[in-house]
Order: sequence, then C-alpha cells, then structure tokens
Amino acid sequence: MLALETLTLAASTALLQLPGPLDSTLGTVFLALMGFLVVLFVGRIVLSIAWRVALIAAVAAGVFLLVTTYVV
Repeated sequence: MLALETLTLAASTALLQLPGPLDSTLGTVFLALMGFLVVLFVGRIVLSIAWRVALIAAVAAGVFLLVTTYVV
C-alpha cells in the first residue's frame, strides 16, 4: 500500500513538472487575449446597465423639473 502511495506521489509530481501548452509565448498571448475578452465582455454588460440607469435618472430629473416648475 505504501508503494502505491509513493508511486502516485511520484507520478503526480512528474506530471506537474511537464511544460503545459500555455507555457510558451503563444500560450501567454492566448491567455492575455482571453483575459482581455473577459474584461471587454464584463465591461459591455456593466455599460449597458449604466446607460439604462443614466437614462432613467435623466427622465426622472426632467419630470421632476417639469412638475416643480409648472405644478408648484
């Protein structure tokens, strides 16, 4: 049983020392582009929400201006 654990530990250590597919210049560029795309995607969602909030705030301020100018 101890030999099996030692063999498993040695095999996992050897696998961790192998270079991965992202361990090159092209892999680094790929990871950077993926990160950039994630930032763009999240930013697009946040900006669409921000546009809606700004539009609602502008309409509410305009209605409040009209009500306070002509009604009161």
